[in-house]
Amino acid sequence: MIQPTKTLPPNYVHRGTVNIHNRSDVLQMLVWSVILFILPIPLIYLAARNDGGSPIMFSVSSLTDLLVVLGGIAAVTIGMIVIHEGLHGLVFWLATHERPKFAFKWYYASACAEGWYLPRGPFLTATLLPLAAITTAGLLLLPALHQPVRFFVSLLILFNASGCAGDVIVALRLARLPKGTLTLDKGDEVNFYSPKTEG
Repeated sequence: MIQPTKTLPPNYVHRGTVNIHNRSDVLQMLVWSVILFILPIPLIYLAARNDGGSPIMFSVSSLTDLLVVLGGIAAVTIGMIVIHEGLHGLVFWLATHERPKFAFKWYYASACAEGWYLPRGPFLTATLLPLAAITTAGLLLLPALHQPVRFFVSLLILFNASGCAGDVIVALRLARLPKGTLTLDKGDEVNFYSPKTEG
């Protein structure tokens, strides 16, 4: 079984990159961001149908209500980023037993196992865990919640799903590569390395 390593095996060659500074990759991320924002909406409505109320809409009748909504949206956004990157980092830490590197910039946030080449299993787990865990937990909580908390949890699900666009692209590209592929994540760039084929 392939283990995480800081040294690329000698028979491995570069097989591809996903980079947030590459125009083609960014365009794909934007498309996936829209798709992933839309996909959970029917699930949110189904999960919140217990009282017939709308899960993502409620009335705002005063300036105080508006400030609560705006403050809640800001809190949801910050909380989503922290939880999302924290889940990435947790898997990286479990796989490498080293503290992951976190980066927060105005246009993206990231967690990576800096300097580590990770095999498919741990890397896919780290990549897809925020999408799976936050979506599932949010949908399970929705039936027990009332407004405005239901609204904010619905936003958390939607914002997080949309923010997983880069993760999904990385996972799809990795899935097309050989099982022995190792992945080096630099935060803003993910590189894939596979064993060199003979012949």
